[in-house]
Amino acid sequence: MTTELSNHLTEEALNDALIGLGSAESETHLAACAACRAKVEEFRSDMKVFNDTTLAWSEARPVTGLQGAARPKAHLPVFAPVGWALAAVVLLMICVSVWNHGQRSASHEGFTSVAAPEDSETQIAQDNELLRQVDVALNTGEASPIDEYQLVDRQHPRLKVRKGLRNR
Repeated sequence: MTTELSNHLTEEALNDALIGLGSAESETHLAACAACRAKVEEFRSDMKVFNDTTLAWSEARPVTGLQGAARPKAHLPVFAPVGWALAAVVLLMICVSVWNHGQRSASHEGFTSVAAPEDSETQIAQDNELLRQVDVALNTGEASPIDEYQLVDRQHPRLKVRKGLRNR
């Protein structure tokens, strides 16, 4: 209960005495030691000043009951019509867009889809010739990496290439 350097109570022993959990030994020490008793009294007087100040502050505030808290603020009536007008405009815009969508879908119900005209035989032949020319231009005879590094002769089954694919 006392510190080793002095004969006074430790902070913990003082705290216990302040909250009413002090031992008989600490109570005896407080009765005999003026310095420790002064610390306890100083704390108690500070707490009394704090309590008195907060009580005076709370009593000085105006009391607003439930009716005072429920009253709307002065600036709300000005903005209420603006809010209602904005909500009406948004609702009107939604209704107009839904109505327009319904009108468009109703006006398109009579239409049937028109198939694209089929390509003529000459157009198909021209397209095939163009594809053949592109294929020839891409296969310029460059050595394949498979042939260049002789990857076909390896034993791994995925690296085996069929002869038909290698010459393309």
